[in-house]
Order: sequence, then C-alpha cells, then structure tokens
Amino acid sequence: GWYAAANLKVNTDTSAMLDPALDFQVRAKELREAFPEVKNDIAVIVRAPTLDEADAFAAALRKRALERPEIFEGVFAPSAEPFFRSNGLLYLETDALESRLTQMSKASGLFETLIKAPTAGQLFATLAENDELAERSDLGRDTLSRIYGELAEVIEASGRGETRPFSWMGALATDAEPAGGHVRMVYVTPKLDFSRLQPAKPALTELKSEIADIEKAFDNRIETFITGDPALRADELAAVTTGIEISFLISFLSVATLLLICFRSAFLSIVTSLALIMTIVFTAAFAASTIGELNLVSVAFTVLLVGLGIDYAIHLLLHFQERRSNDQPLPEALRGAVHDVGAGLVLAALTTMLGFFAFVPTAFEGIAQLGVIAGVGVLIALIVTLTFIPAALGVGGGEGRKFRKRNSRRGVIEALSAPLALATVIAGGAALFVLPQSRFDADPMSLRDPKAPSVVGFNLLFNDKDTVPYRLTLIAASEEEAVAAEAKARAIDLVGGVRALPDFIPDNQDDKLDLIDYASGPLVFALNATEDKSAAPSAAEAAAALKARLETAYPEGTPARRLATALGAIATDAGALAKAEANIFAYWPSLVALLREQFNVGYVDIAALPDALKRRYLSADGKWRVDILPKEDVRDPAKLKAFVNAVEAEFPTVAGGAIQTLKAGETISASMIEASAIALGVIALLLLVLLRRLDEVLLMLFPLALAAVLTAAAGVLLDIPFNYANVIVLPLLLGIGIDSGIHLVMRRHHIDHEHDTVFGASTPRAVVFAALTTIASFGSLMLSPHRGTASMGELLSIAIGFTLLCTLIVLPVAFRLFGGRKPG
Repeated sequence: GWYAAANLKVNTDTSAMLDPALDFQVRAKELREAFPEVKNDIAVIVRAPTLDEADAFAAALRKRALERPEIFEGVFAPSAEPFFRSNGLLYLETDALESRLTQMSKASGLFETLIKAPTAGQLFATLAENDELAERSDLGRDTLSRIYGELAEVIEASGRGETRPFSWMGALATDAEPAGGHVRMVYVTPKLDFSRLQPAKPALTELKSEIADIEKAFDNRIETFITGDPALRADELAAVTTGIEISFLISFLSVATLLLICFRSAFLSIVTSLALIMTIVFTAAFAASTIGELNLVSVAFTVLLVGLGIDYAIHLLLHFQERRSNDQPLPEALRGAVHDVGAGLVLAALTTMLGFFAFVPTAFEGIAQLGVIAGVGVLIALIVTLTFIPAALGVGGGEGRKFRKRNSRRGVIEALSAPLALATVIAGGAALFVLPQSRFDADPMSLRDPKAPSVVGFNLLFNDKDTVPYRLTLIAASEEEAVAAEAKARAIDLVGGVRALPDFIPDNQDDKLDLIDYASGPLVFALNATEDKSAAPSAAEAAAALKARLETAYPEGTPARRLATALGAIATDAGALAKAEANIFAYWPSLVALLREQFNVGYVDIAALPDALKRRYLSADGKWRVDILPKEDVRDPAKLKAFVNAVEAEFPTVAGGAIQTLKAGETISASMIEASAIALGVIALLLLVLLRRLDEVLLMLFPLALAAVLTAAAGVLLDIPFNYANVIVLPLLLGIGIDSGIHLVMRRHHIDHEHDTVFGASTPRAVVFAALTTIASFGSLMLSPHRGTASMGELLSIAIGFTLLCTLIVLPVAFRLFGGRKPG
C-alpha cells in the first residue's frame, strides 16, 4: 500500500488517452513541439466595467509576470503590449481612424485645458463655458452626451463614497458599450516543473496570488477567469481525486452494510472486507509497478474493484452457509463450497477479465489502461477469495445465520417470472427503435465540472471569434507558404477568419500615417501643454454653474439632466467632490501618455512586431503558424464536423483543438464497437469450449444482449451520452453481466434432483447481492463533481441493474422454454 501511494500518479491530459501513432495525434504533437505555447499557456480573461480598468489591470498583471522570470517563462497581453499601444491607431480601419481623429481634433481644446489643470473644477467649468453646449461646443452632441452619461455615473458613485473611475477611453469611443463588460486577454507561459504531479502548479499558485493582490487595488471591480490547458488540468485533477475519494468511502461503507445484510454475520463480513482491502492494495501495487501513471478514467479502478472484487466472496460464502445449514462439518462444507462454485468463479472471473481486456487491442489507450488494471484486479480478487477466505474460515469459523431454502416460494416465482420476462423482452424490442439516437460526446469539456473556474473561463473564450479555442492550425514552412495558405483558407465558406503573423501588419499604412500626420498638429500642441492648477476654478462653484446650465439647456430624461441632478447632490460636499475628482482623473494620465505615443509612430513590418507575439506564430526553426477560425459555434457537433471536414479537405495536415475533438470521438466510437465485438466473440467462444453446449451459451448471451439494448436506450432517454469515461460500459457489461448467468447455469448443473430449482438454493441470493454491491460501488461514482466519472457511475449502475433483471427474470424462463434437458 505504501509503495502504491508513493509511486502511483495521475495524468490529466485527455490527448494522452489515445494511441500517439494515430495521424491526428502525430500532427498534434508536431504543433506542440513547434509552438509549445498552444498547450502550455495559461489564459487569463480580464473583464472590467470600463475599458480603462480592463487595460490597466492587464498591464499590471503583465508587469507582475515579467518581474517573476523564475516562475513565468513569458507573458503576452495584446492590449498592454507597448508596441500595440503605441501603434493602436494604425490597426483601426481607415474609416474608423478618420472618425477617431476627427473626434479627437474636436476635443483638442478640452485636452489642452485639462492637461493644464486636471481638476474637477476645470472640467466642470470647461463643460459649462457656453450657454448652448451641444450646438456651440467643438465636441459635438453625441460625444457630449456620452461624457455626460459617464460623468453622471461617476459622480453618483462618488456621492456614495464608492470607487468608480471615469472611463476616458469609453467617453471618446464611437462603439456601443459591450453588454458583458470590457474583456482583455493575458497569456502567461509558465515554467514547468516536471518533477511535480502538476508541472504548472507553482505558476498557477503564484498567478492566482498576484491576481488577488492586483484586484485589491481595483477595489475588486474586476472579474478574472484563469483557463487554458494547465488550469483545466489542475481543476480536473482536483475534481477527479475528490470524487474518487468520496466515492471510495461511500462505496466501501455501502458494500460493508450489504455484506452484513447478506451474511447476517459480522465475522464473515469482516473477513470479506479484509479480502477486498487486500485485493485493492495488491492491484494498486501492480498498477504502480507496471503502469505508474493513471489517467482520468483508470483512476476509478479502486471504486470498480470495491464492487467487483467482492462478488466471488459472496458466492463462495453463501454456498458455504448453505452447506453448513445442512449440518455439514466446517471443513467438508468449505471443501464442498469451493468444489461446487469454484469452476463458476473461475469462469466468471475469466469473462470479466475478457470484458476489461477487450479494449487493449484498440487505439483507446486510456480505457485499455483501466482494462489492464481492473482485469488483473479481478484475477487478484479471485485468488484472494480462493486462498485467504478459506484460510480465515478454517482459523475463525463463523457461519452466520443458517441458510434457508425457499422452495415454498417456487410457485409464486415461476408464476410471475413468465409475464415479467415477456414485459422485459417487449421493452427491449421497443428500445431498439431508440438506439439510432445513441450518440458519443467527444468534447472533453463535457467531462469536466461546469462550475470549475477554468471551465467557466474556457466557455467565455467562445464569445470572441479571436479567442475561440476550437480552431484549426496549419504549420507552413515559409512566409510565402503561410500567406498562400491564409488566402486559400479565407475562401472556405465555413471559415470565419484566419490569423498568421502577416495579419498583424496594419494595412494601408501610407494613407493612415498621412491621416495621423495631418491631425497631429493641434493635438500634439494640446497634449504638450504645461500643467498649472493655480488658476483652476473651485469645484463647488463650477459644479453649481454646470448644474444650472444643464438644467436650462436639456430636457428631463437626458444624460445631461442626470448629470445635473448628480452635481446638485455633491456640490456642497467637499468630501464627495474630492472623491469625484479622484475618480474622474484616475486614468487621465494614462490616456494622455497613450495619445502622446500614438502620434509618434512610423511604418510597421514583421521585424517590428513584439517578440512575445512572434514566438507564438514563428518558431525558432522558421515554421509559420496559421490559425483557421470557425464561422459557426463549433460546440455543436454537426458544425464542428462540417468545419473540420471542409478545412481538412484543403489542408490534410491541419491540427488543432477542433480536429483533435472530432477525430478523438471517431476513434473512441470505433474502439467501443471493436471492444464490444472482441468481448462478445471471445466470451462466447470461451463459454462454448467450457460448457460444450451451444444452446446454453446462446441462452446465456440473450439476456446480455437485451440488457445492452435497454442500457443504451436508457442512456438516450436520460440524456447520458457515451463519452471518454463511460464508453467501457458495453464491453464491461458483457464481461460482468455474463457472470450471473454463469453462476445460475453452473448451479443448475449441480442441482441433485430434476424437480429442484436454483431459486431454492443460495445462488440467486448471491447473484442479487453481488449485483447490489456492484451497483452500490458504481453508483457512488455518480456523486463525483467530475462529470465524466459521474456518467460512468450512472451508466454502469443502469447496465448492472438491467443485467440483474434480465438474468433473474428472463434467463430462467428461457431455460424452461428452450433449455432442454438439464445436464447430469
């Protein structure tokens, strides 16, 4: 146990669950090696109520990250990069640039006045200079209205003593305010420590600490969401491990309670529980020594073994109790029990192992790993059952309550079984019509806790086409090839945009530089004015004057009248006026500095682009990255498939999240079919070889087929699609589900008298309690916050429930109708 705890690790990378030799996996690896930021970047989404705050927060976080090179390998914050701030005007469309420059030119007088005296009194006085504010001001009616509305909100907040900075960028903008706030992105590349279970954990911890510290300076007005592969994997690992710990505890306690009910003996329950613990410990040691690293699916092996590892002990001990009830001495009863059920236990263990091992030949290595671990665990459980338990009984005895045959209920059981079996078969026939609606959810995000911060952030990335994570990426050998690929990709109908390094070179630079140069004269003069607050008017007097002007010039219901009301509320409150001035000019210095930079620009080429950007689109060995973005919301599986197929038809070597999701789903679906066919074929062959009766084999397989159909239909009706985690259900149903039939048939072979029935023996009770313990352990997985693990528990519980129903109801009726003579 200590060895397993010290050496068993967990890998949360879902891409590692598939065969690395698959073509799309090879392409993904090439992309990661050329541009590691694609996978390693931590994406921080900054959402603020004003544009100025969003930019300031992003800049502060960028600065903090750059100051910690021992933790962060790099950082890229587009809005805070000095290059993009200085050259921001060049990245506007020509029409938008003309509009912005015209607006700024009209505001040059305001800029000059406020640069000389950045005070609330000066601002109020400047706005109140003319009686006909909107008509006579150079600012224009629309700009004034926006300023009035923004200023009113700031002053109202100031009157309440709140921090609410004036958004100078917002006031001068021409676009409408976004409904969800202003968003900025910061991409942080962590230094990975591969000696840790989570290589990015130090960087994530430090990043969260820095963000929390910065948020205090912004009075917690900023929302941040940390996502990206490292953050997603950290949250997923936390959800999986927490879920497994809770599930293991609940399943173990549930099974222990069922054992007490089953055996009515504390001694037998303790012996069986000890056998279970031995099985889990030995299996964990095997996994640590041979595999070493679990994945998000195989980590559930402990919970699975709680249910499966106990089954063999239940059958053995109930048969032992049955023999003891006939007054057989303990040694004879023990030998007889092993003799009678031993062959059935071995055969059941073999079929269960085959169900688990069925995924080993497939490309789905994640489930194959679970199959190997759990399959070996089943073998260990069988060995422990046939060695430790008899030894413990030989030393301690312990019989529990005497087993009572229930032949008195035989008539009732046989009377009810036929109608119930018919109803079950009819339900199975109806379920066939639902089967075509079964689907496989290939999106790995569907497995994760939707409330996890990284998942919330990940979903926000879809709100902007430039940050959509499900994109396709092409690697080009040269700039010329990248440009040609970009043009070709833009011609595809389902492509919404293309991003490559040449895209970051502004177009029409000559025209734009001429426009900037033409407008710069009066603006540069205004921006270089000398500050002198000595002549600034009193804030209280200017506020009262502006209030009077606005009330005279504007009707009720306008932003101007709202501002007038706000000014009246604080005009005589010195504290509120001081707070208002601090709020109004919080980002004024940043605006002035930015404008001074933007009027001192030159021609931009690729060499001038910042290194933080170039590293993301041009590798050290000269490879060019071309991102191809979808036009539609590719979270819809049909749209994802259409987008990938359209692009892949033109670019067969394309990689990226979109194709990874689609191809992984196709691979896993094929693996499920392949594994189910392997499990069915091998189990049927094994039964035929050992039982040597085709009719019995077919009759035993029929309830399984019925249970499989009912399980798949239930998945459709309950909206539990197949996914990475629960895809093991059908092959495993064949392996586990056949066990009950095996025990009933083997016991049928040992009935002494032709008129006897297995329902009067211990076997049906063992079948029921074995199924109940399995459902209890599998069902506990439903409590996991990890949706993949929870869905595994849901579907496995449903499958075992239907298997129990079909085995105890349909199989006996089938044997009575078609089973022929009972073997001697």
